[in-house]
Amino acid sequence: MDLDPTDGQALLLDTSARFVDDRMPIEAVRAFADGAPLDPGYVAAAAQLGWFAMFVDEDLGGGSVSGDPVADAVLLAQLRGARLQPEPFAATNTVAGALSGQDAILSELAAGKASATVAVAGDALWDDGLRAERSGPDLVLSGTVVVDDPAASWALLTATLEGDAVQTLVPTESLPRIALGCLDVTRRLAALSLDAVRVPAAALVPHAVERTRTLATLLSVADSVGAMDRLFTMTRQYALDRIAFGRPIDSFQAHKHLLADVSLVVESAKAVLAAATRAVSADAPHAGEVASIAKVYVGGRAARFGQDCLQVHGGIGFAWEHDLHLYLRRITANAALCGTVDRHRDRIVAAHAEELR
Repeated sequence: MDLDPTDGQALLLDTSARFVDDRMPIEAVRAFADGAPLDPGYVAAAAQLGWFAMFVDEDLGGGSVSGDPVADAVLLAQLRGARLQPEPFAATNTVAGALSGQDAILSELAAGKASATVAVAGDALWDDGLRAERSGPDLVLSGTVVVDDPAASWALLTATLEGDAVQTLVPTESLPRIALGCLDVTRRLAALSLDAVRVPAAALVPHAVERTRTLATLLSVADSVGAMDRLFTMTRQYALDRIAFGRPIDSFQAHKHLLADVSLVVESAKAVLAAATRAVSADAPHAGEVASIAKVYVGGRAARFGQDCLQVHGGIGFAWEHDLHLYLRRITANAALCGTVDRHRDRIVAAHAEELR
């Protein structure tokens, strides 16, 4: 089972695919991975396609091609994962989907004039080590978070305030940051340090903690599914093209079994992503749980999936010049970001704890 794009979504995907193939093909992705800066024109052009506008109202310059911004974002995230595109897509849309009443910021996000990020490392969306204390009309934030868009203008951060999780929107221009390495070389991470940073209490974003967690999880899973689908296609084609002992290697029984197993993982991942997308789109009471189920399934199988594809490729798969390792890095890193698999298992259990009692 897969998501069935509407006519508008199909046009968006086709236009976006041609844009990516022109502006950020795999050669440009490799240059970015080697340290080349992200072309600012790439972000501006992507904004013109509506990449950052889906969760923004039309009167602020936004709009969804289908009326379902969650499905639009998931389909685009899959396309981007298949083509190993760099940020700031997922985080910016996650923040846009959580904000309300921040018209000026939302307009800038939709137009690509600003980007936003969230803390992504490990279980940062649940407990990222940020502490918040009240000080008169302000909040004082302290701690360090890891974000996946070092150039972001804004950060929507989760902190613990009087025992509860709260979110606050913080401008990042004055925050010290340290560039970090990442297993996924197509991704840039940075540590933001907050040392008693004062923000007005009005910067609190109400009722958005669960929404942020769910959207970030869903888009991370969608990115992985797109990358896994492309990696399986590459692996299948290699098995057809590679000749050993006078026959394509996909005719050998061992490879048939391995390819069948890999294919099953891909199709199951698409199905669980589709189910999670529909639940989040409908704002169903169990949407967060289903998004976590998708993360557990996809994230829990990502590394083994990539290793199985590597086995089919054999020695060529170990070469730096081959694209396989870029996909393996992408899906393995995604499994550790926006909540670890163990954290999402705990989230699923917590959703049923009351009825179990």
